Amino acid sequence: MRLDNDTENQELSDAFLAFCTFVSLTSGKKTNLANIFLRLLQNKHLRCIFKKQMEIDSDYDVVSIFLQFDPSLHKSKYIKKYLNKAGPNKIKN
Repeated sequence: MRLDNDTENQELSDAFLAFCTFVSLTSGKKTNLANIFLRLLQNKHLRCIFKKQMEIDSDYDVVSIFLQFDPSLHKSKYIKKYLNKAGPNKIKN
């Protein structure tokens, strides 16, 4: 997903942060970006909401957006543990 102008970048950034706020508020506790990403991988309905808000179609784009926002997410031990347990290409449906 390539962005051409600053306004579009800002709108997508605002939508991304609004979604993260939504997840944090609905979880009832303060959550970091790694935990939000992990919840997104585990929950199909949450992923669907994110896709609609960000106007994307694929799970690959979901992962890509999170990694663009924070490239160090792949270092999280919780995310590594989930991905190793789930196996390759096994985002829960």
